[in-house]
Amino acid sequence: MMNYAAYTTEEFAEDDFFRRWVQSPDAETEAFWRDFLVQHPEKQTVVRSARALLKAISDVQTTPTEVQGARMWAAIEKRTTGFGQPIHQPDEETANRWRWPGLERPNWLQLAAAVVLLIGIGWWYMLRSRLVEKPETYAGLVSNSTIDLIEKTNNTAQPLTVRFEDGSTVVLQPDSRVSYPAVFPGEKREVYLSGEGFFEVTKNPEKPFLVYANGLATKVIGTSFMVRALEKADKVTVVVHTGKVAVFPIRALSQPQPETGQPAGALLLTPNQQAFFEPNSARLTRQLVEAPALIKAPERNQNFIFEDTPVAEVFKTLESSYGVSIVYDAKTLESCNLTAPLGDEPLFRKLDIICQTIGATYEVLDAKVVVTGKGCQSTE
Repeated sequence: MMNYAAYTTEEFAEDDFFRRWVQSPDAETEAFWRDFLVQHPEKQTVVRSARALLKAISDVQTTPTEVQGARMWAAIEKRTTGFGQPIHQPDEETANRWRWPGLERPNWLQLAAAVVLLIGIGWWYMLRSRLVEKPETYAGLVSNSTIDLIEKTNNTAQPLTVRFEDGSTVVLQPDSRVSYPAVFPGEKREVYLSGEGFFEVTKNPEKPFLVYANGLATKVIGTSFMVRALEKADKVTVVVHTGKVAVFPIRALSQPQPETGQPAGALLLTPNQQAFFEPNSARLTRQLVEAPALIKAPERNQNFIFEDTPVAEVFKTLESSYGVSIVYDAKTLESCNLTAPLGDEPLFRKLDIICQTIGATYEVLDAKVVVTGKGCQSTE
């Protein structure tokens, strides 16, 4: 859960849940922040400052006109009332040098407040460049949606299950949120994720399901998979548990391949595969998961017990059982047989035993297992 008790004014102003309370309050945000201030009364000054800053910068979209300037001066005077009186009034000549066109002569306190406001404007432009001008972030995607969205946030310490209207679900981890329409319109089911969620998607070939998360799109028809897109992390991770998914940068949606119609650079993931996406460089890579799970038990060589079995058959059994691709030189290893009870050893431990037995080595490249060796001497 967010450690709001340690937040500064700027961190509060950058926080989406805090901004939602200030800009579009609802029962959930009102209750949360009311309880927070009761539990942390020492943060009241910081929270008031962050609210005032957001209120001020929400009106500063462009250089202020004279009317906007007058309103700004009025707001400054109102917000500075009670903080003391100016200790010196400038003479007419000095005041004229500081006068804004169309505005009354400011006093020194107003000038100081104006400086503070200008600093706030500069900070707002920095914040705007980090959030608003990045349309592939969660905030940018949600704000650019042309349909009304529901947002669910997990502010608890336990996983939270959210069900969509088509029967699909996502299990949100703490400090995660998802935005989605009440009813999926058109030909796609689109949701937006920030944080970590495990999706189980109801199969519908006519209406693919897309998850958008920090620059990466995950497209499925019906499957289960995990997406981790933490706001402050430097990469997005997608792990497939069942079925198949396609992953690609969101920007590739506007660059379909002529021959297939699919987004350029898309990777297809199958069970026990994962993809890593780096938003800053748009680099997308595929790997096997650290501990591939058994997808289905072998029909032959049950319990992975092999008796003088050709290694080609051993590898085929592993491929079908774990959904992995094993690449090797069949001619070089054609004389290699295996006698070993591999049982419930993890996949990579099984491969260790096999390679030690036949005098080979293996490495994992782009979600494939590549086996190399000099072959085995024939006993004939």
